[in-house]
Amino acid sequence: MALKVNLKLFLDEEGNSLDLTEQAKQVFKFISKIVLSISAHIDQPLINVDLKCNTRASGLDCDGEIAATCIATEVIEWHCDTCQAAGTISNWRGSLWDKQKRIIHEYSKYY
Repeated sequence: MALKVNLKLFLDEEGNSLDLTEQAKQVFKFISKIVLSISAHIDQPLINVDLKCNTRASGLDCDGEIAATCIATEVIEWHCDTCQAAGTISNWRGSLWDKQKRIIHEYSKYY
């Protein structure tokens, strides 16, 4: 079963993380690390995230590594290289964990 996560569900109106349960904190830490890794290297087709599969929840045995890619404007897809764990992360752009380089376009009076 895929873990489909909307990052905004973990955030307050200002974009900071909510006061979460321990289980939700663990999931949030897992997905936010994926967002940090992907957004910092958005131009690469696949990123090997420095993250073990078993860090997404307590009691997991898998020692697989996580790889991820940005498949759409607002969607990151991730998977474990060892087990069947996989998922998507949406609504991450513009969050505190989005580390993309911003391009500032100058306004032209000759529009």
